[in-house]
Amino acid sequence: MRSSSHPPSFHLRRHAQLVRTLIFAGAALLLAQPVLLLVFDRGLELLGSASFLGLPSLPTDPSARWRTAVVSVLPVGGGLYSLWQLWRLFTEYGNDRVFGAVAQDAFMRFAWSVLLLALLLPLARGLMTVALSIGNPPGLRFVSITIEWFDCLHILFGAVLVAIARVMAEARRLADDNAGFV
Repeated sequence: MRSSSHPPSFHLRRHAQLVRTLIFAGAALLLAQPVLLLVFDRGLELLGSASFLGLPSLPTDPSARWRTAVVSVLPVGGGLYSLWQLWRLFTEYGNDRVFGAVAQDAFMRFAWSVLLLALLLPLARGLMTVALSIGNPPGLRFVSITIEWFDCLHILFGAVLVAIARVMAEARRLADDNAGFV
């Protein structure tokens, strides 16, 4: 196995740059969701967007599209907050401040936002189905709250991230305590 001639901080900076690029792309995709719901009525069904959004179908009339797009801003906002915390974290990593207070805070906030989003996304999808069907005649209005296997996986992933963030915070506290004895 050949060792690299670059120091570990070089690799961490490159990785941080890559992750920040992916975060930027993810934020752009999140911001596009409400816009796509407003602009397209049938074209998105070819991409499977209804199932991706957790909807039985995409809204076809303009008022339903507006309502659904407005409700979709809730999970989009939560996703953007999570990505912002990840951006802060990898900015610190890219500047070789892996164990600093800002990195620790960003990681803890990211972990909690992932867990909370995982818990709230089924409800947000349910609100989107209400927004989709509230303009229907009586008897054709509905609410659909579904929990998919990936929702459970996301909840587990969020809980693991929170645990890791807490362990890192405790390790940082112990390191600060030990540094005080020297």
